[in-house]
Amino acid sequence: MKKIGERVIGKGDWLVLREDRYLNSRGEEVHWESVSHTSDSYVVVTAAKLVPSGRFIFLRQYRQAIENTVIGFCAGGAPRGSDPAAEAMRELREETGYIGHVVGSSPLLKLNAGLIDDDLYILSAEVDETDPRNQHPQQELEPCEEIDVVLLKREEIPAFLAEERAAGRTIGAGIWYMFGALSVFPEHS
Repeated sequence: MKKIGERVIGKGDWLVLREDRYLNSRGEEVHWESVSHTSDSYVVVTAAKLVPSGRFIFLRQYRQAIENTVIGFCAGGAPRGSDPAAEAMRELREETGYIGHVVGSSPLLKLNAGLIDDDLYILSAEVDETDPRNQHPQQELEPCEEIDVVLLKREEIPAFLAEERAAGRTIGAGIWYMFGALSVFPEHS
């Protein structure tokens, strides 16, 4: 594909909707709509676990774009050039109140390359639940955020996901990628 043009269809404070025009390998013109951010940013997603209990930290968060509650991980936008690990720990602290440390990171990823140009890092973190700072975590939520923190042991996750789906809530893709197979293929847990 060779890009031959673009047109902005709409622009808001955060997002731009474009129609891009391409020539495919057969010389045919094709059109594609896509979304990009107005700022130069990326996304961090944090899969966090409490130690020593081994409980995973999930969020139950209302998401305006789908008008429903989603079960997901801590996530948020970060300015390009900032440190993904520091940004992930900031999001963890703000959304859950917990203070942790990063134990692993993905390479730069794309979330939904057919729709949006988001850059994304997925980080894994541990939270020392014996640390006095983690005894009574206090969220620092923005006005647009409504987030409940849910702590689950690995063996509780498949039943929890089934209950949330039965209640009409949406399961985030990251949660399903990481834990959904446990409910489909329990012998692989």
